[in-house]
Amino acid sequence: MPDLNLASLVPWIIAHGYFLFFVTAVIEGTLVTVAAGVAAGLGYYNIFIIILIAIIGDLTADIVYYLIGYRSRILIIERYGHYIGVTKERIEKIEKMVHRHFRKTMIVVKLSPILPIPGLIAMGVAHVPLRKFIGMSLLITVPKAIFFSLLGFYSIKTYMYLTTTIQNGSYILGGIILLIFVVYFTYQKIAFNFVKNNPID
Repeated sequence: MPDLNLASLVPWIIAHGYFLFFVTAVIEGTLVTVAAGVAAGLGYYNIFIIILIAIIGDLTADIVYYLIGYRSRILIIERYGHYIGVTKERIEKIEKMVHRHFRKTMIVVKLSPILPIPGLIAMGVAHVPLRKFIGMSLLITVPKAIFFSLLGFYSIKTYMYLTTTIQNGSYILGGIILLIFVVYFTYQKIAFNFVKNNPID
């Protein structure tokens, strides 16, 4: 897998197809989804399939971590949990929050750059009903996947349109890439601030 930047991700996704996009969407969804949207805008993929794969990839990762927690509580927490930030204290803290404020906790866990893995494992540890977990995960994942897929798709479409009417296409491309990164990092900043202002306690 290439470095996580748009310039290298787009040709990599174009070269490797839907399946490897799915694999990378499971591992690192957001920026990869933008890159796949760009590839779709260039005509290599169907944007609706890209959105669907982005949703399934994100949901697959969530379910895997949930099942790890659900099936292997003692093994994960006491033996190996500290390697991925899943300490007994953190799990107990998240468990309490889960039972009191499930929706808020899921939003914090899904948006946090630090909590997703231990947080999703904690959902399994707390034995949140699977149907309820999947429903909330989809509620967060679907709009996110649609937004970032279409961000890439329409950004490149805008670039292609503008370069047919305006000279200096390299400046336009630079502006489009800058816009994508501004939107991406603005999202990250908003997510960070939300998590910071809604601590799990």
